[in-house]
Amino acid sequence: MLFDKDKNKTDRFPENLALTGNRPFAFIDWEDSLMKRCGRFFVALFLFFLLWGTEGKSEASAEGFYYPPDTDGQLVVVIDAGHGGKNLGADYNGFLEKEMNMTVANAMYEELSKYEGITVYLTHTEDTDMSIQARADFAASVNADFVFCLHFNMSPENKLFGSEVWVSAFGELNREGYRFGCIQMDAMKEMGLFIRGVKTRFNDKGEDYYGILRFCNEYDIAAALIEHCHIDHDTDVGFCDSEEDLIAFGVADATSAAKFFGLKSEILGVDYSGGGYGPDLEADTPGTLYVQADETDPDICMIEESYVDLERHVVGVTVTGHDYDSPMLYYSYSIDGGTTYTPYLAWPETDVMAEYSPDIFTFEVEIPEGISPAIVVRAVNQYDRYTESNVLTGFPVFVNTPEEVPLPTETESPPALPEESQETKEYTGFKAPEREKEEKETSFLSFLELCLLICIVLFVALLITRLLVAGKRRHKRKKGSRK
Repeated sequence: MLFDKDKNKTDRFPENLALTGNRPFAFIDWEDSLMKRCGRFFVALFLFFLLWGTEGKSEASAEGFYYPPDTDGQLVVVIDAGHGGKNLGADYNGFLEKEMNMTVANAMYEELSKYEGITVYLTHTEDTDMSIQARADFAASVNADFVFCLHFNMSPENKLFGSEVWVSAFGELNREGYRFGCIQMDAMKEMGLFIRGVKTRFNDKGEDYYGILRFCNEYDIAAALIEHCHIDHDTDVGFCDSEEDLIAFGVADATSAAKFFGLKSEILGVDYSGGGYGPDLEADTPGTLYVQADETDPDICMIEESYVDLERHVVGVTVTGHDYDSPMLYYSYSIDGGTTYTPYLAWPETDVMAEYSPDIFTFEVEIPEGISPAIVVRAVNQYDRYTESNVLTGFPVFVNTPEEVPLPTETESPPALPEESQETKEYTGFKAPEREKEEKETSFLSFLELCLLICIVLFVALLITRLLVAGKRRHKRKKGSRK
């Protein structure tokens, strides 16, 4: 944890038979006539546009970030185990991030080195202090094409869980980071992790927030920062609490990289050179940004009561939540008006990679004994920003249904109960005197309001009747006077 997309693309244009050899279309024997000369002219014009179109495509391809980009055809990648030395990284409940990162990095290095056509480096092989700038400098010194920075995560109040990839916010580095990130997220999903997606973030200067992305950007080196999971959340701990788990992460990372670059390995018996992994971005406009930072709270969060089940002590709550910039990821709720909240829960049926989350869903809130709840919901988006809903109140006090009391035997006499005791009222399901008084006052006020409304209606009816009668009388008088 830090505090601070195309196939293996060589030139995919097929060998153009019209452009090979010294005499294209030499099999046509043109006769020296006006008609044939016109034919030659149109053929030449056709070839001109064909060459012009092909040249344009070649230039567009040269602008893309395609692999292997080196003139010698050798692909170079660097694996960076985050933290090291005095920089421990996340430290929680026996987990030490710098050690975990190194184990994953070594496993990724060993696995990725089994593929042909690739050279793999580690930024460091020992537990040592190394600045982020020095890591980027090392990648530049070996002419790296891609840097994979490996991390584990934790969050304030231990609320968050899941796996994510951070990439540069700029140009082709954004594109390539996104394409790899999608492949990596598929791998993490296959392992069973909750997916937080591919994201980017700015610092206060408008640059990439994470140092390894920022410094690699200066060298025009694509990079991805992988946060495998959260070491401080029960949902994720089972994925990273053994050396075997960490090695599995390293192998998964290497496989994602091999799919991204379109590599094959005789040792492993796999071939990813056919491509087809990750999103297809070839038809998109050059310069398109596929990942954009979201620095705003969710736009909508409203709740309403769906049902109340006093017997089961539950309230059904329907949530309407949406963010126009990023999908919803979690929700939590409070039954005390927002003073305390539950741990984060996964937003149902969300698919962050498809940028989809349902706008409406219903869930049940369990209400403890003796509570009249005031329910509030927090809707949390992909960037961990939240919006609080309205408050639902007006529920009764939830009380347990009394158990049946056995009838006394003939030799026993029923125990005497104190008259009108509070215990008796609670046991028999009666309401407390204060609540009865409030309800009586409310009923009396409602009665007065009804009476007042009836009086107003009668008065208006009477007034209208009198006006009609007076009108008829005036009409009769006018009619008599005319006679």
